[in-house]
Parts: sequence; C-alpha cells; structure tokens
Amino acid sequence: MKKINIKKYYAITGIIILSVLCIALTYDTTYQIMFTSNGLDLFNVKKIKLQGNQSGFTIAKINYKESVNPLVTDLLITFDKDFPAMVKDDSGHYAIRYAQYTYTKEDIENEGCAYFFHKDHRIEIQTAKNNWLTNCTDLGSFTIEAKLKLTKYSPLAVVLSRIGYSGGKQGFEIVCVNDKLAIRFYKMFYKKDNVPVDVFCHRSPSLALNTWYHIAVSFDRISGKLETMINGDVVETIFCTESGEPFVDVMVPRFVCQDIPVAVVGKHFYGYLDKVRIAQRYILDLEKETEIAKTQFKAITYNQRDTINREGIITSPVYTFPDYGTMVTLFAWDEKMPPSTYIWMEFRISDAFFKANDETPQWYRITNKQKNIYLHRVGNEYLRGKFYQWRAHLIASPDGSNAPVIYNIGLQYALDTAPQPPIFVTVDSVGNNMVALKWKKNVEYDILGYNIYYGVKSKQYDGIIRTVNGKRISNDLSDTNGYITVTLTNDVIEENRANDTKGFLTFPVLKNNILYFFAVTAYDSYKPDTMFNHESKHSKEISARPDPGSDIK
Repeated sequence: MKKINIKKYYAITGIIILSVLCIALTYDTTYQIMFTSNGLDLFNVKKIKLQGNQSGFTIAKINYKESVNPLVTDLLITFDKDFPAMVKDDSGHYAIRYAQYTYTKEDIENEGCAYFFHKDHRIEIQTAKNNWLTNCTDLGSFTIEAKLKLTKYSPLAVVLSRIGYSGGKQGFEIVCVNDKLAIRFYKMFYKKDNVPVDVFCHRSPSLALNTWYHIAVSFDRISGKLETMINGDVVETIFCTESGEPFVDVMVPRFVCQDIPVAVVGKHFYGYLDKVRIAQRYILDLEKETEIAKTQFKAITYNQRDTINREGIITSPVYTFPDYGTMVTLFAWDEKMPPSTYIWMEFRISDAFFKANDETPQWYRITNKQKNIYLHRVGNEYLRGKFYQWRAHLIASPDGSNAPVIYNIGLQYALDTAPQPPIFVTVDSVGNNMVALKWKKNVEYDILGYNIYYGVKSKQYDGIIRTVNGKRISNDLSDTNGYITVTLTNDVIEENRANDTKGFLTFPVLKNNILYFFAVTAYDSYKPDTMFNHESKHSKEISARPDPGSDIK
C-alpha cells in the first residue's frame, strides 16, 4: 500500500470513529428492567406457569361468591383449659386480667368449655393497642361469634362486651336479655360528618334453656350489611349506611381513641360458653375490594344476586433508579386477553422517597407500550424521578368465566447524567484580596451554571460561590473563545454567605498572602437548587494567593 493511501485510510477511519463517538454522546444510553415476582403484592391474583417455563399472573377468583380477603382471628377463647392457666387468649393477642369459671367437658364437640353460675364468674380481657378491640381508625369487616347454652335466664347475661364511657357510652355488647339475644353497638358507627350513631340488633327468636346455640354477628365493610345469625340462619339484617341502601355511604365502625376499657366475657351469665371469637378483614385490603364493588356491582346487589366480573390487582414495591430525574422511555407488558377481559396499568414516579401505601405521589394511568412517560408535564415539572411504582389491574369477563393473563412486565429508562467536570481551570490573575479564575465552558445542552468551591485546606472547602451580583455563574459569561472568567472578591463572598440560609459553611474571607484552594463544578437545569439537581464532580483543584503586588508603581 502506498504511503498516501495509508494516510487516507487512517483519516477516514478516524472520521468514522469520531462520528460514532459523537452519535453515542448525543443520545442517552437506554437501560431495560424486567420485573420479577419478588415483593409484589397480589390481591386476588395468583402466579401461574406459561409455556416455555415462563411465569405469568391471572385472577385468583373471578366472582364474589367467595371472599378474597379471609377472616383473620383477632381474639379467641376456646375454654379448652381451666382458668388458672389462662394468661392470654388462644390467639396470643390479649392478656387475661381476671378469669373465674368452672372448667367442664360439657361441650357439643366433647372438648372443654366454661360453666358460669357464680356472681364472681367472668373473664376480663386487657385490651391492647394495635388490636381490633382498640382500633380507632376503621374496624373493617368483622365477625363476632360464640357458642352458648343457657341454664337459667338473666335480665342481662353478658356473652361479650367492650364498653367505654369516654364522651358517653361507647362500644358494643352481646347479651342475653332473658330468653332473647341482643347485640348493641353504642356510638360505634360513624357517618361522613363524623357523627356517631347507635345500631341495635334485637329481633332474636327465643333461646331455649339447656340447648347449644352458635350465635354470630357479622359486618361487611363493603356493603354495610350487619347480620345476626343463630345456628347459621340469618335472623336480622341491617344496612349500616346513611341511606339504608347497600354500598351507599357506608358508615365507618371504630372505637374512641381516648378510651381503652377491658372486654368482659360471662358476667351475670348462667350457663355454658365456648369458643368466643372475633375475626376481621383488614381495611387496607378491603378498600381495594370496596372501590370495585361500589363502582361496578352496586345495582346487582339490590336484587341479591351474586356479583361477578371481579378484579385482581398487582401492586409492585417502590423501586429505585440509580439517580434523580430518571426518564422512563417505555413501559410494556405481554398479555393474553380471552373474550371480554381487560388489563389496565397505573404508574407513579417521584424524586422524593415514598412508601408503597402512601397516597402521594399521584397515580397515572398508562397504556401498554407507552413511550416517553417522562415527557408528561405535571405543573412546572416533568414526570421523572428516582423512586417509582406500578400497579396492574386485571378484569375478568362479566359472566365470570374468563380471566386475563399478564407477563413480561418491564420498562426502559434513560439516566439524566451529571455534567462533566469543567476543564482547563486556571488562575487568571490575583490582586488585593482578590483571585480571578478561568475555565472552558461546558457544552452539554442542559448546562445551567457553575459552582466554585474554595477553602484554606486542600480538598476541604468552606465556601461555595454560586452567584455574582445576584446572577448565576453561567455560560452567558463566556468570551468568544468559550472561556469563563470569574473574579472572586470579599463582596462576592459576602453575597454568597448571606444566601447560605442553612449556615453550614464558614465562607472564609480572602486575605493577602494566604494560600486558597479552588475547584469548579457544573450543574444542569433539572430542579436547580434542590438535592435532586445533577452536579458534576469537582474539577482539578488549583491554588492561589491574593497578592496586592508591588508598592512601587
């Protein structure tokens, strides 16, 4: 090969390499994430195996015949042991403050039960914080049940009560008034305007002596239905709603926060008691089901039909991107959609940390394969951030026969990287209590300004110069050759010290003959003056001494 051709070859190769580098620097690198099942909250959703050993998700139950949220036992007393051994209830949630009864095998299941007949017979349960009997926010759905056999009628035989007197009688009691079962909720159901109301259930048939009964009261937080049951048969139904209709303005059950009374079992009771139990469904889960039922199935419940077309919800944990201001460029998933099924997705993102169940930041509905979510403007900002979360809604067919499948959920994102550190930082001149610095301006498209760090020790900076004469140090100060020169004086230092509202820095004044160390950083336009802004690393450190110069002119 001739010499001239070799030169042309290298020249052309160099141009190609340079072009590739320029293109690479023009666009941010795109990264991809495929989400696994780790940490996902599955509400009425189950994980399934697909072809090719892939995993997917579908709805676990596609009608309302069986509750998605199982009852969780909060209080349980089985009476399978004598009272001296009763320290806590069988669930382990509550301490027993007082217990007196006669332990016996007189039970329909041939297990232990309690016989109450003396004036001192009763059980006192120490209510504890963070349990159902002290919940003053929302009791959710609940069932209170017991087995009993009366041997003698009493004007007020207590099966289970929890009554406080803060601001008046408040709480509930399940009692036998002679031969009738009465269930009373005193100021325990609250309207929207926070006004409490009493709710009483007293239409019980007569309870025969020496006969076992299973009694229960059950409240459905979704519809507001309160039912009293004896041996599995409903004997009374009340809708605890402001309108009297199911699902419409359901009243919230709760206790008074200031009052934590003891709960009592078996006081003035003559007969046998067994398996006193309180079970609940957590309101956080019920809120999901409530919203679905209210908006989609209200009409169906009026004619007592089973509601169908159920929803499943997959809620991700809060994930973290590598840096603030990250841009989601694509969100996509694969799906199998049998007839009349549907899938929709929600997404939220923020630079500020949030927890999975927090109400903020706002959720935004997105579509499959939606591009450039970060270009959505929210007020004066764009939908970008470091912390993010997604939520998938799977909708079954109206006839309750088909459910969709979702899999391969993932996104692509681009980082908004920090600018490069300024280069060619030098001392342009020194003078009387003055130092002038000079550097080559940055060429990134979103450069907003520069910070000058300085101090009297190397790598230890006690002051940051952000403005000069009230204006940012920016590329507007550059000359025709692309260099920026900034003159630091004690007036400039005082200006920046006054703007340092946190007061973490000392901002040492410039004195002649003292050696100072300087470094410069560049920052971009993303959320300037906040912790979310992107700032470069420090430039190469330089040093200088202010010097008044010669006295001889």
